Amino acid sequence: MDLTDGLEKWLNNVEEVAKLSTQERAEITDAGAQIYKNKLEAVTNAKHRSNHNDQKYGHMADNITSNKTNIDGQQDGTSTVGWNNPYHAANARRLNNGTKKYKADHFVTNAQEDSINEVLAAEAKIYQQKIRKAEDE
Repeated sequence: MDLTDGLEKWLNNVEEVAKLSTQERAEITDAGAQIYKNKLEAVTNAKHRSNHNDQKYGHMADNITSNKTNIDGQQDGTSTVGWNNPYHAANARRLNNGTKKYKADHFVTNAQEDSINEVLAAEAKIYQQKIRKAEDE
């Protein structure tokens, strides 16, 4: 086998190993989503926990969810993190972005930026595990 054939064979193997199903991609992105969710819960608790006891909705820090779907609920390999009801999502948006009455504190934006390296590391770890498993098969 010459160099060209060897490189083509190697490239075909790499392409085959790198093909991930929607479920596998969702597992990878979910690992990152869990890291971000934990960071967002911690920041929300630290900056916006109040003594208000809302019997209907609870506290927004306790209502952050993670899903292995896109924002429309479709399974396409992405994962999303956010609030599970519009009431908390609207409050978080106002606190994060600010209004005429509230000064923005950018807690969501900062949580995203602060957790990006950890999110990518968690996703890379799962991805590498899947690649190694596929290479062993």
